[in-house]
Amino acid sequence: MPPSTALQCFSRHVFPMSYQDGCQRWAEALSNVTLQVSRRDFANGAAASLVCQTAWLGPVDANRVLVVIGGTHGVEGFAGTAVQVDWFNLLASGALTLPGDTAMLCINALNPWGYMNCRRCDEEGIDINRNFVDFSQPLPDNPRYEKMRPLLSIVDKVARGQALADFAIQVGQRNFEIAFSGGQYSDPEGPFYGGKGLGFSRKVIETLISDYALAGRRLAVVDVHTGLGPYGYGEVICDHPPGSPSVSTAFSWYGPGCGLPLAGTSSSVPKLGLLDYAWHHIMSGESCFVTLEFGTLGTDSLFEILLDEACVWAQTGSSGLTRSAVASAMRTHFYPDDDSWREAVIFRARQVLQQALRGVSAS
Repeated sequence: MPPSTALQCFSRHVFPMSYQDGCQRWAEALSNVTLQVSRRDFANGAAASLVCQTAWLGPVDANRVLVVIGGTHGVEGFAGTAVQVDWFNLLASGALTLPGDTAMLCINALNPWGYMNCRRCDEEGIDINRNFVDFSQPLPDNPRYEKMRPLLSIVDKVARGQALADFAIQVGQRNFEIAFSGGQYSDPEGPFYGGKGLGFSRKVIETLISDYALAGRRLAVVDVHTGLGPYGYGEVICDHPPGSPSVSTAFSWYGPGCGLPLAGTSSSVPKLGLLDYAWHHIMSGESCFVTLEFGTLGTDSLFEILLDEACVWAQTGSSGLTRSAVASAMRTHFYPDDDSWREAVIFRARQVLQQALRGVSAS
């Protein structure tokens, strides 16, 4: 069997069909790992059956830790689960070993409600990747979002698309993308809403950081996402400030192709309230947090389906679309039913996680 065909068949095995299937595959693959393993599940109050699964692999007192996160944006959890299942299989087969004084923390379905319902947000409408702000202080402003906000509720998709295209020309494409996706805290029914308080998934992250004393360890954190960038390519995105020691660490580990939103060298634009910032706060310059973002169907498709989704769930109308139809479209955008795309995800994820593991465990 040609190598590409073999990898395609294997990738179909590790990619789940649903949230429940993803949790089962993750648990089964983990059970085959012969390392010391400590499991911990976090139940989401939205439903008794919804959990975020976590596992610590390796010595509990390891000074170096590779952290792999999937499902921050629920529907993107399909790829996040597959990446972790594949990694567990490599460990179980002996094809991969953890270096000395090194452990792994794997987080599957960080946003289980969104994963189950094929949404990016959680049950409160919170985009977890905009929720990491200081809620004891005045919330950040996104003034261009406020100017754009009336355009988002235009029911006719053609008219809405033209209005947004005109707005993008007026403010510039980069400013338009920041306005749309950079995060907003004023419109609970709109996309990229950061919330008014700590969401379930943020509490999970803060608990794990505290309980495992991660602030005292050297860390390589890789958060798996889908939906942005060129089809099938996994971009390593680093939101540490340009010129910081952690950016130097990221380039040392992942190479010069590492994208920096704050420097304008990434498919991503600067954003508010990122999950990254919780980790930045506890990291030394010898640690770094990166997003591994797998591209799918393009930014225009991304924005259009997210607007349809927001309208349908807010019940403001969107050309007769239903929640089930939007969920199907969300799945198509963030989780293409394409063996070649899934093959690319597995190949690139193996490459990046190996880079992270070598980097964090190096003397």
